[in-house]
Amino acid sequence: MSPIDASASGALPTELLNLLHLHSSFLTALSLHYAHNGTATPVDLLPLTESVSKVWRLRKVTYDDIRLCIGVLEAGPASNMNPFHLSDYGRGKICLEIKDEHSQNLVGVGGLSLTEDELKDMFVKSLDALWAEWSASTSSGMVTARPVATPRKRGRGRPKKLDVKQPSIQPFVSEHGPSIPKFVAQLPLAEITTCSSLTALAPLQEKGRKRLREFKDSVQQGRSAKKARDVGKENAGPSIKTESADPQTKMTDFASVRKTALLDRILAKQNLAASAPKTSPAELARQSALQRSEEVLGVLALLCASKGPSQPRVSFSMNALVQALQGSIRMQISKDEALRCVEVLAAEVAPGYVTVMRMGAMVHVVVNQALRPVNVRGRLVELGVAF
Repeated sequence: MSPIDASASGALPTELLNLLHLHSSFLTALSLHYAHNGTATPVDLLPLTESVSKVWRLRKVTYDDIRLCIGVLEAGPASNMNPFHLSDYGRGKICLEIKDEHSQNLVGVGGLSLTEDELKDMFVKSLDALWAEWSASTSSGMVTARPVATPRKRGRGRPKKLDVKQPSIQPFVSEHGPSIPKFVAQLPLAEITTCSSLTALAPLQEKGRKRLREFKDSVQQGRSAKKARDVGKENAGPSIKTESADPQTKMTDFASVRKTALLDRILAKQNLAASAPKTSPAELARQSALQRSEEVLGVLALLCASKGPSQPRVSFSMNALVQALQGSIRMQISKDEALRCVEVLAAEVAPGYVTVMRMGAMVHVVVNQALRPVNVRGRLVELGVAF
């Protein structure tokens, strides 16, 4: 006769029923987690306890409740069949993992080697064994059990005598009901082992903590030395205080300047922009063309080299030159900007080197390689281009 009969729930006390329901809810929540996420990754206890609480619906489940479910399996007679163990990953993260020897035959709960019913039976048997041990260790646990009818053997012989001092939970519940919470309170909790990766990182973390302590100690020593210097200056006399008045005044003036309203600064900038001489759009276009002149000259030199270095004069149509500039210059340039750059080169930067010739509707650019300018940047500086 099994001391704990899970099917006869009406005969069990509330504490044991809650424990059985907790274990069943734990297996249900774990099965749902494995169905959605698989068994390859460890299960974080934080979301798992929330799921078990929703299934159990009695109270909020804690880490100790999960440890109790696993600890009872681990302390029973079939502890080698327990597929679960807990690992500490550091920073308060504790995960439930499947032992390697139980992850080979994937048939049960989320791919375990045991089914959910087998795990429940194992839990009940573990409770039965723990009850027997605990009742034997307490004097009140040895009670007289009711004699159980046994079938008579055929033939001669007497039936075996009953052990009237066998530990049984049913008479213990009926006669010593208040002691059931003591039995539940002393049930073992599963141990939490440190993860191997956390053990490998422990020396590095200790090194970082040591550096942090050294840094804090150096800061504290610096503050202590500064405080000692300040105390020495105060004891030296009023002369040092008089000398230190000027830096304090400067700090006050600087703080007052920084407190200038944002609106005042914006208005001052607008007034400065209004008082500055206005630049015409044509002058702005000319300045932009001058800033691109050096890069355009480099493209012209490459185009002339491709035509042949022996030719002293090379001619290009304006449209072909503009297309070549648009495809060669790193920054995007429009057709109007390219035309303006060529005209600025011919008029101001290199008038002898680049010449624009117009014959009716046709416009050509002639490059005289013999008059190539040497100091282009100096010429641009003279024209007002800042580098």
